[in-house]
Order: sequence, then C-alpha cells, then structure tokens
Amino acid sequence: MRPTAQKATLAPNADSDTGATAVLAVWAGNEAYGFPLSAVREILVPPPLTEVPRAARHFLGVISVRGQIITLIDLPKMLNLEVEQTAPYGRVLLIDNGEELIGVAVDRVIQVYRMEPDDIEYASAMSAELSEYVVGVGRVPSESSADAQDMLILIDPVSLLGDR
Repeated sequence: MRPTAQKATLAPNADSDTGATAVLAVWAGNEAYGFPLSAVREILVPPPLTEVPRAARHFLGVISVRGQIITLIDLPKMLNLEVEQTAPYGRVLLIDNGEELIGVAVDRVIQVYRMEPDDIEYASAMSAELSEYVVGVGRVPSESSADAQDMLILIDPVSLLGDR
C-alpha cells in the first residue's frame, strides 16, 4: 500500500484542531458524492478512451495519462445505480485506492468542502450492498439557497476500488 493511501478514508486533516475533513464533492448520475481529498491525485478533462471488449459493465475502458495506463470506471454503475448516461463525462478523477491509480468518470466537480465531524452522519445501518463503500452522508451548504443544506454521499475509495 502506498503511504499516501493510508489517509484515504475520511480521517481528519492533520492540521485541523476541530477534526475537520477535506472532501471533494462531485456529481455523478443523479447524485452528489464525496471523496476524501487525500485520495484524489488529479482531476482531468477526459482523455481519449480505449474500450476493453467483454469487460465488466462498470469498466468504461482504459486511458493513458502521461504514458501510464489507467483503468476508467463509471461510478454510478460501480454502485449498481440504474442511471442512463446521456451526456459525455465532464471530468475524470485519478483516485489512489492504495494499490494503484484508478480513473473515476464523473459528470462534474462541485468543490472541496471542509466537513466538521457534526456535518457527517456515519453509515452504521445501510443496505449490505452499499455499506462497505459508503462511509456516510455529509451535510453541505446548498448551491441553490444559502439557508438550505444538500446531502453528499461519502465514498470510501479503498473499499470501492480495492476489489474491482
């Protein structure tokens, strides 16, 4: 495991005295998701994709990033969500899963949030299928109203991408 990947779960930032965690919020399918910022190595405009015949349904194919071949996955399909992708993906996140870099196709990047422990409700009783991937749900300020909050599904990239 890479030393940097050990922080890939929603651990508080080392420089935070309140236990805050940095989370990159993205839009994929019909939902907002959050990845620990410590696991995100880079955000790319989607490079040319090479499809892989007879690959699992969540594999979009492979991309080349500065000569390195990276597997690209479809996040909603990886989470077994029935979402029909009608537009091309807007961004690719290079995520460190502890063993390698994996590309995760998302519609768009929202922003980085500093989430305090009180903003996160950890998943203790979710469906068995998603509980190993979803850390919990975070409350973030709404894009549409200053007084409202939106929900952000917090993903554990090591669990999600570790055993593809």
